[in-house]
Amino acid sequence: MTLPVAASSSVNIFPPESKPYGLTYADHAKNFWKWALKIPASENPVDDQTGEKCANGQSNTNSSVFYLSFNNGGRSERTCTVPAGKALLIPVMQVVITDKDIPGASVQELATSAKKDQDSVNSLYLKIGDKEYNYEDLLKYRAPTDVFDVVWADKAIFGILEGGPSKAVADGFYILTEPLKNGTYPIHFKSSLICPDPDCADPNFVQDIQYNVIAK
Repeated sequence: MTLPVAASSSVNIFPPESKPYGLTYADHAKNFWKWALKIPASENPVDDQTGEKCANGQSNTNSSVFYLSFNNGGRSERTCTVPAGKALLIPVMQVVITDKDIPGASVQELATSAKKDQDSVNSLYLKIGDKEYNYEDLLKYRAPTDVFDVVWADKAIFGILEGGPSKAVADGFYILTEPLKNGTYPIHFKSSLICPDPDCADPNFVQDIQYNVIAK
């Protein structure tokens, strides 16, 4: 006997100039990085290929937003269970520069490095259910931040061994969805950049991530 395949769902996204849940896209990006940097690399969803760690650091919060994760480059396929009623933040392309990456850097130097990185983005793509967003659609969602405070975990992602407080500036292309209803949401996002300048955070970065999000 063949079981019926569960219907997939789509969900709308908030416009780039809106304030989902009372915050700008840049403010949501700051909160995303505060979450991502405080989790040790061994438990961080960034390095998780299956999705089993997707809720780490956010399973017991009252936030209206659930963070999906980027990866460190390449292809990832993840299955993630999310509480129904929460929105998703999707980092289609992203960067954060802190004074642990560039010791002694001024705020302006952090901002310049982050901007240079994201100025070099040459592809963006997102599909949620049957809704597709191409490069031109997603360019509107760039959300550079001003300086903000983060606290790194010890043995964190990006090879940071000694944690603690740090100044950070982020940039990138982030999407906020409307709250998820019960259902299954296939989400595919990918992006790339080429940045040959020696000051670039990464000279050649490509990520391609497929999520199967189960909201319940």
